[in-house]
Amino acid sequence: MKNSSPLRAAVQATQLFDSGAPKVVVFDCDGVLFDSREANVRFYNHILARLGRPEVRPDQEDYIHMHSARESLAYLLGSGPLLDEAWRHCQSIDFRIFNRYLRKEPGLEEFLAFLRPHCRIALATNRTVSTPQILESFGLRAYFDLVVTAADVNHPKPHPESMEKILRSFQSPARHVLFIGDSQVDAMLAQNSGVIFVAYKNPELQAHVHADSFRDLQYWLAPALGAR
Repeated sequence: MKNSSPLRAAVQATQLFDSGAPKVVVFDCDGVLFDSREANVRFYNHILARLGRPEVRPDQEDYIHMHSARESLAYLLGSGPLLDEAWRHCQSIDFRIFNRYLRKEPGLEEFLAFLRPHCRIALATNRTVSTPQILESFGLRAYFDLVVTAADVNHPKPHPESMEKILRSFQSPARHVLFIGDSQVDAMLAQNSGVIFVAYKNPELQAHVHADSFRDLQYWLAPALGAR
């Protein structure tokens, strides 16, 4: 279980990046932009109920919170015709019915506005078709220069393909990039791609920085970005 902790960094931000400051900041979606655990559980329970299957168990929640919809359905149902039926239904769902169970992280928009003049901003998520609608519904799409979902790559996180796509798009070396994630999948993506990793509200992860809030991250980054 994740426990919150104050920001912890071994060094100042100016010492972590080859350029002295991040050129690109990449966010995960679930658990970083939003507290989405309840929404995710309800989404999969909706599909399972249609198939006459039991609800998601507590011990299954971490997996479905971190992985793509296709991977999560396979985890819950196994392979075969039932998985194919679930996937077809998944693609027809109006995801807006689950928006009321999403909770935007405190200080998120202030942090995005702080970053906007100084760096490029991207999203790397294992969500698929629901991503654009969620960003639009919560007024966040305009903050992001690039959004990479599991539908945009052949291999979802923790495979480095999504991060490599971002690095290519911005022509940025990995050591100029800060990635904010909350799960082991995110930590593995950072390790696989060589970017600087911030573990958000998860002190159990191996990371360059551990942060409990966007306010703390802003305070840590401000000297490197020449901002206050």
